[in-house]
Amino acid sequence: MNKFTMQIISATALTLGISCLQPVQADSVDAAFAEDEQQQLWRFKVSLDKREIGYHDFLVTRQGTRRMVEISADFDVKILFINAYSYDHDNREIWQDGCLQQIESETDDNGDLLKVVGETVTEGFTLVTNTGAQQTIDSPCVRSFAYWNPAFLESSQLLNSQTGEIVDVNITGQGEDTLLIDDQPVPSIRYEIEMAAGPITLWYTRDSGQWLGLQAATEGGRTLRYEPVQLPFSTSGERVRLAKR
Repeated sequence: MNKFTMQIISATALTLGISCLQPVQADSVDAAFAEDEQQQLWRFKVSLDKREIGYHDFLVTRQGTRRMVEISADFDVKILFINAYSYDHDNREIWQDGCLQQIESETDDNGDLLKVVGETVTEGFTLVTNTGAQQTIDSPCVRSFAYWNPAFLESSQLLNSQTGEIVDVNITGQGEDTLLIDDQPVPSIRYEIEMAAGPITLWYTRDSGQWLGLQAATEGGRTLRYEPVQLPFSTSGERVRLAKR
């Protein structure tokens, strides 16, 4: 499998392409919560060509204007009962005012061990990997592939938290859509991230901008898909608790 494709299932202003749609607001996720709710959990089961291969969790803890993000992914692809591919990714991020302040990630990509450490400094954002590569990004606001945060849809460059690379992206709205969640239709807005490694499709609720799902093609034309098991708030007025993974 393509390493970057596996990362997508791990996180400069841009005008979104559908002018008739209500734009997703950067603070809409927080606005949907009561003041005393400090944590938001997105939990997805991950499938490859409709065969479940693992999970991906995003836990966001609110501390004033800061967001502490814990990301965990674990995939195993089996062929004829043989483990053909395994992927384990743990990532801890600190965000402030919609921008990444710190990151520390560890990835086991089918035996290839990767580590990324970064933080905001006076000169920009420094990144160090376990390969010895070091760089300072001259940007006032670095963002990773933070699907949980609708503000990331305004980015033209994103940080690959697995490799430490900065990726050029073009994110556009694709129109209104309906996504089935737990066999129930949910009104949504679909977005597409275009980049060199291939496109990623995302769905968000029309009203609050909550992230609902993800789909992407892998090498060989297979389809990778995220289906929510648990969402931090409801798509229809009540808190959502779907089938356990």
